[in-house]
Amino acid sequence: MLPKTAEYALRTVACLARDPEQPQSADAVATQTKVPRRYLHKVLQSLVRGELVQSRSGPGGGYALARSPEAITILDVVNVVAPLERIRHCPLGLP
Repeated sequence: MLPKTAEYALRTVACLARDPEQPQSADAVATQTKVPRRYLHKVLQSLVRGELVQSRSGPGGGYALARSPEAITILDVVNVVAPLERIRHCPLGLP
């Protein structure tokens, strides 16, 4: 099961993918995705840091995808906001 943050990030990316050329305000994204505004801000910051979304300030600014929707996978989004735990060593302590 995916964490809530990953679900919200997937909703956000899907929303921005509807019109990838047109930046959207955080308020518009929050309304369309039903993600709480304060939580959305955290999600958007993570997506910007992960270079999946870009932020544009000023008039006509907002948030838009940093690359084409076809180039972004579900795993890309999940790994940016809630990286999946990888097994790094044997849980039994064996080499």
